[in-house]
Amino acid sequence: MNATLLRSDRFLLCVLVLCGVLLNAWLTSAAGFDLHYDEAQYWEWAQQLDWGYYSKGPLVAWLIALSVYLFGDGEWQVRLFGWIAHGVFLVLIFFFACDVWNNRAAAWWATLLAATTPLFFTLGLVMTTDNYLFVFWTWALWAMYRALFMARPGAWYEVGAAVGLGALTKLSIGLLPAFAGLWVLTRADLRSQLKNPALWGGLLLMLLVMSPMLYWNATHNWVMFRHELGHVGNDTFSVARGFELLASQVLVFSPLVVLLAVGPLVRWPKDSGRMFLWGLSLLWIAFFFFKALGGKLQINWPAPSFIGLVILFAGHIPLWSNAKRRGLMVAMATSGLLIAALCFPASFGINGASIAPIRKMKAWRAPVAQLYQQSGDVDFIFVSDYVLAGDLAFYWPKRVPVYIEGDPERRMNQHDLWPSIAREQGRSAVFVHYAPERPAELTRAFASCHELAPVRALDKDGVLVRTLYASRCENYQHINWQVSPNY
Repeated sequence: MNATLLRSDRFLLCVLVLCGVLLNAWLTSAAGFDLHYDEAQYWEWAQQLDWGYYSKGPLVAWLIALSVYLFGDGEWQVRLFGWIAHGVFLVLIFFFACDVWNNRAAAWWATLLAATTPLFFTLGLVMTTDNYLFVFWTWALWAMYRALFMARPGAWYEVGAAVGLGALTKLSIGLLPAFAGLWVLTRADLRSQLKNPALWGGLLLMLLVMSPMLYWNATHNWVMFRHELGHVGNDTFSVARGFELLASQVLVFSPLVVLLAVGPLVRWPKDSGRMFLWGLSLLWIAFFFFKALGGKLQINWPAPSFIGLVILFAGHIPLWSNAKRRGLMVAMATSGLLIAALCFPASFGINGASIAPIRKMKAWRAPVAQLYQQSGDVDFIFVSDYVLAGDLAFYWPKRVPVYIEGDPERRMNQHDLWPSIAREQGRSAVFVHYAPERPAELTRAFASCHELAPVRALDKDGVLVRTLYASRCENYQHINWQVSPNY
């Protein structure tokens, strides 16, 4: 690509990142998005910095801690680096597509497609590990492409750095080098790369970057890896569940855009580099399809599989007729409508509480403040579900410890690795839960408990999002709560 063209585009890419941050800040405020419980959980982690955590690497917690240190506590401070990461992801998409197609128009189409994809966009609104996974996945895949097909062996060190940093975010990035390694081993024209010292140097760099997290896991019973193994399917076999996953991916990547992309993408690429991206993408999608047969998957898990396909699809668009490109613009506009419906469901006649990901970000601040008014000052908060713990910790008007006990069926979480509730002997607490019934052990654990009035959490459109039940309890007397065996 002409270097002058790339220099002229850098300014536009910087504007894109800045405008993206400002748009996300406005949109989360206008939509009334309180912290999702995962965001609040990561904020809790940021209060106790470490080299690793129960389910994820430390990078997200470190960045939240940095943002809070620089700008203070608040929703936008928690999300700031997530918004920046989403912008960086789009920039990487642009330069990746430049190298694949050597075409400025294709690069901008790839960026525009990634920016308007409903799943990528909505995940970019919040502080999620997926934003960083997309960044490091795209960087590592782009570096692999340059090392294998553009005679740039030094790019293997970038692969090592990107995968290593990605592992500090989310272990699922391990699928990238695993499947890429299989591809190289099965291709006679690529196996010579195994003799490349830079490849092995990149592997050593990856392990070096990961080493603090690996050491932390080794000293914590490999809990993060045990948690990941807990995601291995253990449900009844279901073909329908696999096709439900594929249908969900069509929906979150915008049905009309997917329909237009199918034609160009079903063709076997002749170029070996594009074949690499095409083949790996299909292998990853197949992996998640078969994984879904044995257990339910979250809708965002297969998302990195589509990054290569977005870049491949974009290269065909400059060759289309004007009429066909206008059709694509209409399809992308429907993506915008899907995003708007998620953010402002009432404007589309949709019950916002029926959309699970959005419901989890609504109506936390005011209901928690109401609970605080009822309970008064307490020494600690006590819940039986980690989903409640983070938002209560963040929105409670005073900083107090939060503990999770009372449900032997729950899975383990980060709170199980922190100092236990045993240190609260003789103190008062508020117990908050979703169901009207309290754990039987509660009457043994406290000298007395009295129920507070249930709090109905309504969003700004008056829709009931959840009901919170609570009890104020006095004089904690420690008991041995049942320990969850589930990772």
